[in-house]
Amino acid sequence: MKKSQLKYSRGYLAHKPYQKKIKKRTSRRYAVIFFGGLFLVLILSYTLFFSPIFQIKEIRISGNRIIEEKEILDFLNNFLQKKVLIFFNRNSIFLVSDSKLKEIFTENFPRIYSIKVKKNLFKKTISLEIKERQEIGILCKIQKQQEKTLQEVVKNCYYFDKDGVIFEEAPQTSGSLLLLIKDLSSKEHRLKENVLSRELLEKIIQIRTSLSSQFNLKISDFEINSSIPSSLKANTIEGWYIFFNTAQGTDKQIQALELVLDKKIENRKELEYIDLRIENKVYYK
Repeated sequence: MKKSQLKYSRGYLAHKPYQKKIKKRTSRRYAVIFFGGLFLVLILSYTLFFSPIFQIKEIRISGNRIIEEKEILDFLNNFLQKKVLIFFNRNSIFLVSDSKLKEIFTENFPRIYSIKVKKNLFKKTISLEIKERQEIGILCKIQKQQEKTLQEVVKNCYYFDKDGVIFEEAPQTSGSLLLLIKDLSSKEHRLKENVLSRELLEKIIQIRTSLSSQFNLKISDFEINSSIPSSLKANTIEGWYIFFNTAQGTDKQIQALELVLDKKIENRKELEYIDLRIENKVYYK
């Protein structure tokens, strides 16, 4: 019993140095694999992100109508230079974020409605497909000098698109082919703000079109006021004006206007106003 135990203990002691050698070899192998993998990752990262191999060679712009290509390229190049590390003077195509590009362009260019970013990794090119906002009218902030007078002060004017979003300052104008809306509210507006609801804008356009086609009546401008949200004033080029109720159907008000003009009013030049805001009733002077 004692001899077998002694032999076993000696064999165990003899086997222990061999196990240490195996552990050392395994540790070295893991170390080689780890540092080798780390080296490959660093090489790959450098190649993809900082090497001139994937440096952006060309930026292509399309779809811009008003915004100049040079303005877009100068802005983009300035942005890329700020984002690149100083000691890596490279603009890698992999470092350019599509979502970030869209964000900075829509923030800094209110006229841009949308932008698509396409990358060609083989040609190292970035293509920007821009869709600009199309102006359909001008909104002007108006301040009346005195109530019930025609004297008014134009404070600011902005172009707006089909969604009612103002996106660029516009010249103070009258008689323009564009739709002109005067805002008498005291609220100040900011670029990219939706100042006109789509529903209101559609009604204004419908009224303008109907008056022109049915009565050969041209509108110089429309007046809105947030303190009287449902009231819309249409100023005619003949010098008189019409009040509409935007909370009611437009067609019925146009029909009521037609009846009044055909049966009640002989000379439109003598008119001061027609008020259609009360349903089933028409007031005029």
